[in-house]
Amino acid sequence: MDEQADEGTHSTINSYYFMAAVIFDVILKIVIRDALLALFSLAFVFIWLRINTGSWFLATVGFFEIGFSIPVAWFLFSVVFRIKYFATLNALAIFIVAAIGADDIFIFMDAYKQSKLKDPHNLVDLETRMSWVYRRTGTAMAITSATTCAAFLCTLITPLTSIQSFGIFAAIVIFIDYVLVMTLFCTAVVIYHDRFEDNSCCGCCWPCGTLKPSNTDKARHHLEQSGEEQVQGDCVSRFFRNTFSSIIKTPINRLIIFVLFLIWMGLAIWQAVQIEPTKEAEQFLDEDHPLQKSLTISNREFPSANDDQGLKVFYAWGLEDVDRDGVNLLLDPDDYGEPRFVEDFDFNPQCQTELLSFCDKLRTDPQYRDLIKRNKDGVGEVYCFIEELAAFNVQGNFDDDDCPYVRSGAWRNETWQVDPSNLSSIMGSFLRQKSCFDDDRVETISGRYQDELGWDGSAMKYAAISAASSVLKPFATQSESETRAEYDRFIAIGEEAGSIVSQYCSGNVVVTDLEEKFVFMNNQSIYVRSAIQSSILGVAIAFVVLLVSTRVLHLAFFASLCITSVLISVVGTMVMLGWKLGSIESILIGIIAGFSVDYVVHLAHAYEIAEGGTNARVTEAFADLGISVFNGMITSVAASIPLFFCSLQFFAKFGTFLCLTIAFSWIFANFVFMSIVAQLKIPIKKGGCRL
Repeated sequence: MDEQADEGTHSTINSYYFMAAVIFDVILKIVIRDALLALFSLAFVFIWLRINTGSWFLATVGFFEIGFSIPVAWFLFSVVFRIKYFATLNALAIFIVAAIGADDIFIFMDAYKQSKLKDPHNLVDLETRMSWVYRRTGTAMAITSATTCAAFLCTLITPLTSIQSFGIFAAIVIFIDYVLVMTLFCTAVVIYHDRFEDNSCCGCCWPCGTLKPSNTDKARHHLEQSGEEQVQGDCVSRFFRNTFSSIIKTPINRLIIFVLFLIWMGLAIWQAVQIEPTKEAEQFLDEDHPLQKSLTISNREFPSANDDQGLKVFYAWGLEDVDRDGVNLLLDPDDYGEPRFVEDFDFNPQCQTELLSFCDKLRTDPQYRDLIKRNKDGVGEVYCFIEELAAFNVQGNFDDDDCPYVRSGAWRNETWQVDPSNLSSIMGSFLRQKSCFDDDRVETISGRYQDELGWDGSAMKYAAISAASSVLKPFATQSESETRAEYDRFIAIGEEAGSIVSQYCSGNVVVTDLEEKFVFMNNQSIYVRSAIQSSILGVAIAFVVLLVSTRVLHLAFFASLCITSVLISVVGTMVMLGWKLGSIESILIGIIAGFSVDYVVHLAHAYEIAEGGTNARVTEAFADLGISVFNGMITSVAASIPLFFCSLQFFAKFGTFLCLTIAFSWIFANFVFMSIVAQLKIPIKKGGCRL
């Protein structure tokens, strides 16, 4: 089927397939293929860990602690916090922690390697050396982890449970990863120092015994012997210390960077403001997949016909809002609340009369002609059980010969209202009758009006009238603006009818649909609101954390400016790629601030703790952390590339988002942020309040 559906198979026709019997096999094949691509991303993370740590042992432990953070987080999520709603989106946490966890490992290992190039007083013994590494990396990683966790927890402001579940789980995963890096991986580094770092005497795999003198002692002796001569690191470290920092310290280069930055930001802002909520159900597969093409064509390419169903909008009396006291879908996904009925709902003769009048108005009022779908007789398509109940009360039975009498409304000349005390005696037989408004006379009364009739076997709990929309369809999804325009008109009708009917039936009218089109409409606005609120809150949190940790106002401000620039750039690129604002996009925008904070925080922290003037601090910041943030960027970007080729949009969009966010974060942190601090040359005070 895939071969027949391939565009190159036939020169004059396009073939597509859709068959319920094969959907499971097709989806299973797609899931297996995409899972292999995801595993390839994780395999790259492991390989890059091995290359940069220089040890299979450290790479294995590092990869283990990244993976182990998932089950530990799941235990806390499910057992300790008792959260039962585990969203599908939570699977993305493995890629998030792979990127952030690898970055933390690079930061820690580079600090360990650099410790032997610094002050020999830090190399008195391993304990002193590791203490220096802890102080050097612990604060920066705590800042980035706290900001990222806070950004994920910002998703709690949305009422959508799936997004809340993802935010909580991802935050726990990031926290556990930080704890494991500072404990498990640190322990592994100690073992590596004692038994694996100098493997010249016992091969690359077999652990050596405890070395005398230790590698720390050797590093101290080498540093002491070098005297005033600066000890250089590896070639990449030298590149960032000498070449890259020189680029940033050159005024003409900074001018070029600022001009390019302003041009790009103007374009990104222009695109970002054009983002709009999705106008259709989110695609499950890539748009080029034959199965997705079939679904898209069936939804979009065939215009509505008169015989197509319209969305049924219900006007119900006797119902109250669902009692949602104590409802928390995170803790109990099956508890949606308790339905409530109006206790004094009265299906009396006057109530029945007003309901029938409302049915007539919906069918015949000219102002509803473009709102309510017309049937073959040219009147509104309205489902009104009162008509058949009234005719049955007069006629007593529905034979084929009786249907013209029912449809003509001749029974209106009789006393047709049903005495509430007689309902229990006639409802059983009435519900078994074949409906006269079903042309084939197959559908029973109970089947046709299963949602409109609130008979529970002993009493009429509620009564509803439904009308078919001429615009909204039960099997299609329209934009929020189009749906809301229709929704507002149906609500206006309900308010008008409620002011009359409710006087006799008791209780307020409830207007709703059962296909959740109005829910989807509301979700579209929630996506926009949540994305804006979460992103703004994420940037604000990042600024506060940076200000508290560095106690330098201008560093916190410029770093937050870079984070905001990343946010705008990613959103603008999303629009350029043709993305709409759905659930996945809303989540991704909300976590950009937390996800993009790492590189700029590391450089800001390195700049703040460095010694000397501005140029010396810029050089030292790049020398200390240039290689670390570069490795983190390479790991995340390269690991995201296989996800581009996933058929599941779930993975493909996240891969694109991860690549964009990391790339923009690295570029703005290294070029824009460092150029700003180099250009302004604002001095940093020593000690005390430095704001």
